[in-house]
Amino acid sequence: MEIVFIRHGETELNKTGKIQGAYFDYDLNSQGKAYAEKAAAVFNPVNFDVVFSSPMKRALTTARIFTKGQKEINIDQRLIEHNFGEWDGQLLSELGKKYPDAVDPWGKASASYVKYAPSGETFAELNKRCTSFLTEMQEKYANKKVLVICHGTLIRMMFAHYFTAGDLNYFQTIDNCALAKISYCNQTPRINYYNRLLAPQ
Repeated sequence: MEIVFIRHGETELNKTGKIQGAYFDYDLNSQGKAYAEKAAAVFNPVNFDVVFSSPMKRALTTARIFTKGQKEINIDQRLIEHNFGEWDGQLLSELGKKYPDAVDPWGKASASYVKYAPSGETFAELNKRCTSFLTEMQEKYANKKVLVICHGTLIRMMFAHYFTAGDLNYFQTIDNCALAKISYCNQTPRINYYNRLLAPQ
């Protein structure tokens, strides 16, 4: 199996540096839509056997732009973005100043963020639903090419699940509309690329 992930295009929360998890369902802003169309112009969806998307607006809009009406888009609830609870919609830079023990050296929420956002999803819970999705893909599409349009933290965990036992610290959030690919040989995964841009920003 080959599985390619695409992160959704830019939204206003992305632009302002605020956390955008499962709570805020923003669509793409004008710049995000324009860049998605620019990147999709050199992307061929026909190469894929099946397409999945998060049900969130920013992902679905991106999925429709990249598939160009040529592929059915299967919506999967397991692909919604990580739920950051009380941290959702807040400036991560400000949270880092207030709770330095809950932000990693790269400026991202660390696993301990749930101490201050008790209704948030733990990284272990996120890994569990990523595992469920990936296992099903391997079982159903072992010799197929799968396209998945979803979210930044979710994509980090998809890769962390396989390569760092669920530790997100080893993977940065890829850029809006960037691609990341994993291939399998005898059920052994390998990273082909990560954070690949199809057009200059």
